[in-house]
Amino acid sequence: FSHKVHIEILCEVKKIYLQQEFIQLQRTSLTFPKGEKNVEADEVLWPVYVELTNGKIYGCNFIVSATGVVPNVEPFLDGNNFAVGEDGGLEVDKHMHTSLPDVFAAGDICTAAWEPSPVWHQMRLWTQARQMGWYAAKCMAADALGESIDMDFSFELFAHITKFFNYKVVVLGKYNAQGLGSDHELMLRCTKGHEYVKVVMQNGRMMGAVLIGETDLEETFENLILNQMDLSAYGEDLLNPDIDIEDYFD
Repeated sequence: FSHKVHIEILCEVKKIYLQQEFIQLQRTSLTFPKGEKNVEADEVLWPVYVELTNGKIYGCNFIVSATGVVPNVEPFLDGNNFAVGEDGGLEVDKHMHTSLPDVFAAGDICTAAWEPSPVWHQMRLWTQARQMGWYAAKCMAADALGESIDMDFSFELFAHITKFFNYKVVVLGKYNAQGLGSDHELMLRCTKGHEYVKVVMQNGRMMGAVLIGETDLEETFENLILNQMDLSAYGEDLLNPDIDIEDYFD
């Protein structure tokens, strides 16, 4: 497949218009440039339009906004000898301590420098930031009292739930085979307009999963990933819709 990509630099999204809103504006949208041709007015009516701060307007079928996170550590580095991770965050140990005594960090600003669970990885999301903040508070309280504390259960398994195009989306563990190399296999089940299930397997054990739609499999798969049960004997029947897997393993 060939893809035509057009990039607009040094600008931001100013406003988004639905079709009727754009028609009422009585303005002109542009076609994406093709080769050496100049940009032309777009005569096609699109479901949605995006206006950029450089004054250009483009029509499209839908808009996907992808936002990354860069740890904002600059205010804390001047005059302090913090250990900084490769991704720019303040390194923290399994009790959320930074490299400086009595200083803790949590959320987007920190880099998890401990040896993680095989099915957990850091991703700068609000869910994980909230878990880290809550755990850091417990660690600070325990430290002040001179007590020991076990690592929180939320760091045993990566889990995130969101919605995309009004579909429930659940990602668990190494859902994209992160760090597994080529020694893994994928199992898929897809029911058009209803559900999509992807499972990442390694050595007969479930390492991650993507669940889209109302699959009701998240709790079962979470348990299978955590207990690392050998599922080799089940083969592709693991995703057989005619088998009530929830009852079978629960």
